[in-house]
Amino acid sequence: MSAMETAEALAQVLAITRIKKRGLSQPDRVQVLLDSADPREALADIAGPSLLDDPALSQAREDVDNWLSQGMGLVSVLADQYPARLRDVREAPALLYYQGDLTPADQGVCIVGSRDADDDALRVADYVARAVVEAGLTVVSGLAAGIDTAAHTAALDAGGRTVAVMGTGLERTYPATNKNLRERIVANRGLVMTQFEPNAPVKPANFPMRNAVMSGYGITTFVVTASEHSGTRSQTKNAVKHGRGIVLARRVAETTSWGRDLARTGQARVADSTSDVLDQVRALQAERAQAEELLRELVA
Repeated sequence: MSAMETAEALAQVLAITRIKKRGLSQPDRVQVLLDSADPREALADIAGPSLLDDPALSQAREDVDNWLSQGMGLVSVLADQYPARLRDVREAPALLYYQGDLTPADQGVCIVGSRDADDDALRVADYVARAVVEAGLTVVSGLAAGIDTAAHTAALDAGGRTVAVMGTGLERTYPATNKNLRERIVANRGLVMTQFEPNAPVKPANFPMRNAVMSGYGITTFVVTASEHSGTRSQTKNAVKHGRGIVLARRVAETTSWGRDLARTGQARVADSTSDVLDQVRALQAERAQAEELLRELVA
């Protein structure tokens, strides 16, 4: 991994993400980058040495310089500053665009749920976010209306750190009504980040990809409320795939078929109170630490 990245290296990574090459997914490109540990070499492997002098790379250089001059942060998957836990998952983006404080070893609990949550669910999100902060952990959510807004706001009100993983580029705030909340997150040692280029618009297809990144960033996902066909379900699917913990509010486990299935198969734990959520998070942290220690012993 690299300690500091040059604008040229960032431009080469950006060019890799933009190359039109059938059959080469973004995760495949990230794997080429990780295998080579050199964006110039990876670019040549993917597109051939000729692209190093191609107008596409010149455009990438221009875009990177422009974004950096506007004060945006950019970090590639090769950098030491990249979130370490996120790098471990297949959906890790080649580039992250961000504002605020990037903390590679962040310990985050994702708090997610419906945009149209009722007052009871909003109170649960508030209580749990405050408890997460009190436990010294980071609250991670998606800056959406409803549960996300409640979780971010409670974390800030409790004096804690919160991370917003956006489904648009940094030039937009969605919903626009959360512009002040976004600014408050950045001003209070938090982080606003996205895998999408700064001018990326609001597109429904972006949000499942955002959810995969959110799952990869966190240690656990807590689902406060969700319907049978909620987009939140995609985050639980990713959490299972990523080996992350899932904690469901009791009513999610009882009122959705997917929640019942996750609980029945032991892929999710069910919480009846704020203390339950924290107990589950601590148990999952302990299990992960034990697994990491065992892995270190095996490779020693």
